[in-house]
Amino acid sequence: MRRKRWWALSAALAAVVALAGCSAPASGTDGSGADGDPQYGGDLVVGLYLEPLALDPHRQGYWETYRVSRNIFEGLTKEDTSGATDPTEIQPSLATDWTTPDGGRTWTFTLREGVTFGDGSPFDAEALDKNVRRISDPTYEYYDEKSAKSLSVWFSTLTAGTVIDDHTYQFSFSQPFLGFPRILAQSMATLTIGNPAVWEQYGNDGFADHPDGTGPYLFESRTVGDRIVLKKNPDYWGDAPYLDSLTFRIIPNNQTRLAALISGEVDLISYVQPEDVQTLESQGFQVPDGTGSSLLYISYNFKNPAFADERVRQALIYGLDRQKLSDELYNGYAQPQYSFEPPGNEAFDPEVRDFEYDPDKAVELLKEAGYGAGDLSFTIVVDVANQNTAEWLQSQYKEIGVDVDIVSLDRTSYIARAYSPEPNDGLSLDEYGGTYAEWLYQGFNGLTGKGLDKSQFPDITSALDAALHTDDAEARIDLWKQAEETLRNDAVVIPTVNLTKYYALGPNVRGFVWPSTNWYDLTKVWLAD
Repeated sequence: MRRKRWWALSAALAAVVALAGCSAPASGTDGSGADGDPQYGGDLVVGLYLEPLALDPHRQGYWETYRVSRNIFEGLTKEDTSGATDPTEIQPSLATDWTTPDGGRTWTFTLREGVTFGDGSPFDAEALDKNVRRISDPTYEYYDEKSAKSLSVWFSTLTAGTVIDDHTYQFSFSQPFLGFPRILAQSMATLTIGNPAVWEQYGNDGFADHPDGTGPYLFESRTVGDRIVLKKNPDYWGDAPYLDSLTFRIIPNNQTRLAALISGEVDLISYVQPEDVQTLESQGFQVPDGTGSSLLYISYNFKNPAFADERVRQALIYGLDRQKLSDELYNGYAQPQYSFEPPGNEAFDPEVRDFEYDPDKAVELLKEAGYGAGDLSFTIVVDVANQNTAEWLQSQYKEIGVDVDIVSLDRTSYIARAYSPEPNDGLSLDEYGGTYAEWLYQGFNGLTGKGLDKSQFPDITSALDAALHTDDAEARIDLWKQAEETLRNDAVVIPTVNLTKYYALGPNVRGFVWPSTNWYDLTKVWLAD
């Protein structure tokens, strides 16, 4: 049962609004202090801006999916989501310890004892092995090609997964992989753990209809296009969450999602629009400051011959005033980004710069490439949530003599068009990133879906491989920084901004923290009376 809400009393809301000049704290509350001790019970309602994809630990896509599924599934490791460390510290989860004797070629994990899945079956080395085989072993009856493809970015060099004993498991790779423990703590394209009994009963495609893991919440129901409901796991191995249940409502429309928060229908929303921040804070809502480990960036359609010319790619970066973008489009609630490694990433360097705003230089490069004013034209493809960004870019590029058309599509159609572009498509807008230095490798390889031919960029490929497969732990981060510089100088992508106001919460939500990740921990969240 949900707790009585502050908003149910119009007088209370009026009192909040009357607090002229007052707003909620800039960061999430810690669940203590003037509000007293945390309270157990209640249903937290979250407004999502996207329909989550499959609730399957090995088929996940979109952060909004993981913000739901991480309550059901866990990994061998996890990130410290207390906000105390930046970059986040890697902590034990379903594994209590891990070691490598040979520079990352072999990893041995000691598994936590006494852990069960939601149906009561044990999590042990055999269960882990079935998860590994599902994504790597074509001889396994429940090998899943979709999952294998999704996780291949990290597991293509896996040569063996070995059960040592009931609570010890070993991964063997053909090349060093020192970043492996942090990769296991991520959201997508990694090995979070599902209950093998479910895919053995319902098949791989049926797992998402009956998702089961070891997490603090259990799946209760899903109505596609409407909501997903989770209930507290009474047998959870870790600290019990405060809330009895979590309800995730799918509300793609920004204004509808905002209205749901203001009316009290939901307690937490993501992807807050910059123009709404001041209104929310003035009415007592919490809009915490933070920098998730992500960035918005612009991808080139490398199938368009114009972008084979490095001068054109550089010109579009020189012609983009990212500080102005942050100030005008995001009302100052964003930071300009000049690197493909985002804030919160273990290899992030805030001092690096690519090609800073210089419209004269942009025009000069375009002229060298054979494009006078109005000669270069292309289409920007975006999803509807980024229509305003596309319009801003259209105006900006007009100033350097580039004509841009806009195609705005729903999310599913956008993904299809971005990866199967039409001949005159030029740019598409994306959001991704992570705390792991290896994101650079993942992000670069993701550009191949936009037509990038890695053989045309041997220096980048070589630098990324050297960083990914080093066996020198002390040199690893420096190698990733060198790879970032190589990628940055070749202008293969346009970093734009990192958002600093992303979530909003009702005044009675306590314990929420926005760490430098792209998700949050709801086990510490509670609702005040």
